[in-house]
Amino acid sequence: MELPENIQKTLENIRKGRKHYVDVKIINGRCYVYESTSKWDSESKKVKKTNKYIGRISSDGTFIQGTHRKPGLEAALIRAPRPSRRQEVVAPSYATTQHDRIGKYDKEILMALSMDGRLTIHDLSKVTGLKATATENQKSNMESKYGIKYIAEIDVSKLGYLTYIVMIRFENKKPGINEARRELENEPSIQLAMLTYGKYDIIMYIVLSLREEIKTQLFNIRNRIFTSYDLKLYVMPFYLDYSFVPLRDKFFDLLQERVWTRSIEKPRPKEGDLHRREYVALKELSQDGRKDFTDIDNMYELPLGSSRYAYQKLVEKGILKRITISMQNVHVNYVSAINVQKVNNEKFARYRKEFLQGIINDPDDSVMNKYALVGDIKMPEGVLLLAPVRNGRDIVAIDDELRRVEGVEVESMIITDVIVGSLCYRKFDNKQSSQYKILGDEYNAKQAPEIEFGP
Repeated sequence: MELPENIQKTLENIRKGRKHYVDVKIINGRCYVYESTSKWDSESKKVKKTNKYIGRISSDGTFIQGTHRKPGLEAALIRAPRPSRRQEVVAPSYATTQHDRIGKYDKEILMALSMDGRLTIHDLSKVTGLKATATENQKSNMESKYGIKYIAEIDVSKLGYLTYIVMIRFENKKPGINEARRELENEPSIQLAMLTYGKYDIIMYIVLSLREEIKTQLFNIRNRIFTSYDLKLYVMPFYLDYSFVPLRDKFFDLLQERVWTRSIEKPRPKEGDLHRREYVALKELSQDGRKDFTDIDNMYELPLGSSRYAYQKLVEKGILKRITISMQNVHVNYVSAINVQKVNNEKFARYRKEFLQGIINDPDDSVMNKYALVGDIKMPEGVLLLAPVRNGRDIVAIDDELRRVEGVEVESMIITDVIVGSLCYRKFDNKQSSQYKILGDEYNAKQAPEIEFGP
């Protein structure tokens, strides 16, 4: 039986990393991988062959390593084909760390802070049901345990920027991690860059200004990065559906051009311009979302109350969605980049409800959301999902969930390193998500009462 090309390539990579012969068996439409060994039996005076089950290959070519049980039982680990020398993929495991042990109030506190990072202890105590002192201790423990950083969630589209996903595939030689970081970190439009193992070598999230020609901005970026390498670069418009990408300090070098200064030629700010106090508030709250407004005023020699007023105006305009958190100390073995391409609109429409529910159905045993980022990709039409993987159960559950959706092709890659920017790990209240609203508005899905959090 002839195997699909992506499965055949994965099988060849597995064989390269094994001492013994590796073969596959197709059982109930699934491709199971076995390692064959032979041993001389002195009693029977014959060579005995044994087959050891080592995992399965999903339809997109991802190798899911098994637990050496019979096929059909739960897979324990997942890896892509053996990586190149420059890309070390940490082997996922079921090892329990201190971050896996979820405290009684962990989820409630993390969700409350994810929705409003500037909550007072008094308001937070209403969420926990504890006294203020006990709540403050719990919050302090959370900040230490999970390495909580408070950041601003900013809607760059309201500032006049478009967002794109850029995927790079190198033709021959590839840059090492340090060289790739040097090439990309000084580009202010790049907010996130990740080394990947799979169809592409790098995935980037970039922001481009509507005030300048998009083609020119892309041309300039291409002329500044990896100029000595043969590569193919793919650019796709990207519309955030779920979560967001934290903005780098470099972004504010771009944004500074939007700060309005009164002049004869420009007596009033134009649409998209920012007052200096608004720019300052965005910049400082992106670095520390709980920074005291008085300290910001003093730092920039603003009249007292300026940054607080700017904060309120930014919230009213929808530019500043909320102060949220990003957890730095969470147990993540790697991140899976899953590209879901729509190939049949009629079939997908029948499974869209299940697809939307899958995005916001978080695992019960996790303090963070199932997906760190979800967004629509155009040309080709589809969805990019970034899933933090703690162990094999996570990715197997996601894989099985997506396989049930018809009308799409699923393509997975492994993020081996985040070299520029960062992902946001938090416990967003999915009742506030656009997916939850669509399920209620379009599918009459039963909705629980919404929890009110201020921005």
